[in-house]
Amino acid sequence: MKKSIMIKIRPIVNCIALMLVNLLFSGCDSGQVVLENHFFRYVLSVDGTNLEFTDKTTGRDYLDHDTRTKCAFLSVNGISYEVSKVVFGDSLLRMEFGESGAEAGIQVTAAGDQLTLKVVSLTENVESLTFLNVPLKLEGMPYEPFSACVLSMNLFTHVRQLPPLQTHLWATCYERFGLEGAEITLLGLPREKILPVIREVMTKANDIPFSDEGGACALMKKEGYGSYLMNFGTLTEETVDEWIETCRRMGFTQIDSHGGGDFFEFGTFDLNKDKWPDGWDSFKRINARLHQAGISHIFHTYAFFIDKNSEYVTPVPGKDLGYVRTFTLAEPVDENNYEIVVKESTANISTITGFHTENSVTLRIGDELIRFSEVSKSAPYKFTGLRRGANGTKPSSHAAGEVAYHLSERFGRFVPGPETGLFDEMAQRHAEIVNHCEFDGIYFDAIDGAAVLGGEENFWYYGTKFIFEVAKHLKRPVGMEMSSMSHHWWHYRSRWQAWDRPVRGYKRFIDIHLASIKASAFFLHDEIKSNEWEHGRWRGHSPLIDKYAGIENGQILLPLHLGWWGNQSWNPPQLEPTFFDDIEYLGCKMIGNNAGFSQLGGVDKKTLDDIPLFKRSAEILKQYEELRQQDYFGEEVKRLLRQPGKEFTLFQEEDGEWNFKPVTYQKHKVTGLGHPSSQWTVNNEFGEQPVKLRIELLMSVKTYNDSSNIILADFSNPDDFIRELSAEGIAGRISISEEKTPDGEISGTFSAKNAGKSPQDGSYINLEKTFVPAVNLGRNKALGVWVKGDGNGQVLNLSVRSPMHISHGAHGDRFITIDFTGWKYFELVEIESSKISDYSWPDDSHFYVYDSYRHTVDFNHIEKFQLWYNNLPPGKDVECKIGPVKALPMVPIPLENPEITVNGKKITFPVTMNPGMFLELNSASDCKLYGPKGELLMEVRIDNEVLVLAPGENQISFSGKGTEGINSRAQVTVISEGSSLDIR
Repeated sequence: MKKSIMIKIRPIVNCIALMLVNLLFSGCDSGQVVLENHFFRYVLSVDGTNLEFTDKTTGRDYLDHDTRTKCAFLSVNGISYEVSKVVFGDSLLRMEFGESGAEAGIQVTAAGDQLTLKVVSLTENVESLTFLNVPLKLEGMPYEPFSACVLSMNLFTHVRQLPPLQTHLWATCYERFGLEGAEITLLGLPREKILPVIREVMTKANDIPFSDEGGACALMKKEGYGSYLMNFGTLTEETVDEWIETCRRMGFTQIDSHGGGDFFEFGTFDLNKDKWPDGWDSFKRINARLHQAGISHIFHTYAFFIDKNSEYVTPVPGKDLGYVRTFTLAEPVDENNYEIVVKESTANISTITGFHTENSVTLRIGDELIRFSEVSKSAPYKFTGLRRGANGTKPSSHAAGEVAYHLSERFGRFVPGPETGLFDEMAQRHAEIVNHCEFDGIYFDAIDGAAVLGGEENFWYYGTKFIFEVAKHLKRPVGMEMSSMSHHWWHYRSRWQAWDRPVRGYKRFIDIHLASIKASAFFLHDEIKSNEWEHGRWRGHSPLIDKYAGIENGQILLPLHLGWWGNQSWNPPQLEPTFFDDIEYLGCKMIGNNAGFSQLGGVDKKTLDDIPLFKRSAEILKQYEELRQQDYFGEEVKRLLRQPGKEFTLFQEEDGEWNFKPVTYQKHKVTGLGHPSSQWTVNNEFGEQPVKLRIELLMSVKTYNDSSNIILADFSNPDDFIRELSAEGIAGRISISEEKTPDGEISGTFSAKNAGKSPQDGSYINLEKTFVPAVNLGRNKALGVWVKGDGNGQVLNLSVRSPMHISHGAHGDRFITIDFTGWKYFELVEIESSKISDYSWPDDSHFYVYDSYRHTVDFNHIEKFQLWYNNLPPGKDVECKIGPVKALPMVPIPLENPEITVNGKKITFPVTMNPGMFLELNSASDCKLYGPKGELLMEVRIDNEVLVLAPGENQISFSGKGTEGINSRAQVTVISEGSSLDIR
């Protein structure tokens, strides 16, 4: 039985004769200017104040009236001036801007269901002109009946929001890129018309290279719905059949070939001739073979970034290499000098570099590259600690007065100057390779670093310029993806939006991923953070996740994507194993959202044989992917699967049809045998059923007083902790306590108060201690601490952090909920992830998704220890006392004969478990013990009947034989299932 709903979409015919368009000006007597067509009415006063933006079908005004706003403003000599007068006549909207004396002329043209605004005149000395500014009371979501959109019609017209569903109609042009000729198309339409009309507009957009594979066409094309396997340089003419087989084994229909390393060079795109002696001709033949097998192929580059071993760099560096600024040699330099004296200040030059750090320590002087390690902060200004002839260039003499170019760098690579021939050459080379080899798509990775070309404020322009240059040289449009997003890029983008893989908290990460790519334009204080378009930079917490993750599609109406993905096996304390329920959760969300997926690797035959945990995941995912591609399930089932936090398991009915059951996986961490955590309650929301569970044995730690411990904080000097960040109305401090810990050691008091100005789930405060030099916790990755609670429910976060340029913003958080009174001892091992998203955190402290779910702390370089509070009850004084915080070594302690008791009845498992092993109980005849890689160690015999999980609350306890003096730690997951879905 086919469980899908067939939907026929009729072409929408835009008949201008049926769409009476009026462009009206009501005259000075009314004090209003009215711009309208068949679908919307935009009204402003003669002083430029926005008055209404109305959907004429319903009569609803969508203008945001919370604040008074002007329709336009401009900047002269760094000062912003609002529009003061608007006059309309002969299709020309004339604007005056008060004391600036500036005037602008905007040509207004009505055509069918569109309205075009074009800057045709502007007085001199204007630095920027915002010629449309209309904030709306729209969420920009597909469930709204009315849609509004501004489309930029050329490269130099800046529109911040992505098409097609916008919430703030805004367009600006800049003197730097061009003012006159800036042009937009303004749309206000019933939701179902927005994509067809945008297709019509872009077909006629002469200044924007056309693509019918992305944007308004993407939902109609198959490219954006595929799932792909990542190739990092092992796909050759000799291995192409193996790759085809792997794709079939995964149910994938696409391959993404990611350059770099010994594959192909970023910059020139030269292939490794040892593997591909015929160069890109080899890939022309490979692609022909893939296409025969029904597999499409994506060309994946680092956009305009240049490897440092490229011919553009060495042995003679190109003059077109991009640079941040220039310096003038104050003294001559010969080939043996190891310092350079310059006329300009070096005080603000940083010597910190890293993969995500936008900075280089490289100068180009003539044909030589010179690396520096130090700079002087006062005159005479010098670059010192030099490495002459860097990157294979030749040390040379340089005369006083010569120019030293401080090169631009990010991701460990250089870039071309954005206004150079090299910039254009690299873009055209992309198109040349795609045309020659007949690739089906391009992935512009690293384009999220486009700010390196001209500053964050010009990110939108130079990234777009590069994509335009590629697109206009393609023989045929192809699907595109990018590692970031800007307004124009939407027209080329065939799917939205791959993220890098998580390493923990998989299910919540998937929900956050979905919420982010559906909500998309996430606002803070009415300003779009440009990096909110970057993958993994979304900062929404539970309310936003729960609001957006479950809706159908999202703001930008593209096919959705839930890769990249990489499975994990046992590797504490920062990585969590990827279990079958994590993969099922992913599979359900893929089906529910018709979202594709991509696998970073780890699915070749050798890896699957070596790591059975991954093989099991691949088998599960294939079944889900095949059903998704078949569109097997109808919309009602998909709606259920989309729900954030709701889990289902796939199974086959007796008649062979596929169906789902609701399921819950309730995890609980036991931190010691006989410890209060060894007893807990599980709520079974379904009917009575046999107990199913998974037991994972975790790492233990050495005792609190072990001589190998490292003290991170003992609170003997409260000044060690500096108050760094706090939410509005949150006050707090650390002081010495007169009370000793149960071990007789000094303690500190962390007190705080929430005055009620911040929501409870965003009531944070951070006090941090900095280590100079950084402390090495490579052998002491866990924490031990005594805490005396006050029972007020606040969350105490003990966090360790590495330098930003080393760990990319990762933080090692461990939470303690202060829901107790009196002293308790805590051993904190595994890094927190999912609970981070239950709360709101500050913008500038790296509480982004990747920092919590993907990035990992470098324990060899810990520069900060932080104490945070969040969830502070409003109007209350709270405090807890904290004993010395010690970094403890992890130790692998075995556990013999683990026991589970359910409602007073016990099962003993006759096994010895070591950390990393996990036991799965499915039934009395199906109980298995697995090793850290998912390898089957033994079938476990259960002598008594499997226990019963009753409806409602069940009392659970865990025990076993551990090691005296050290706490055995385990994670127990109790699984319960509901009845199959009625999908007839």
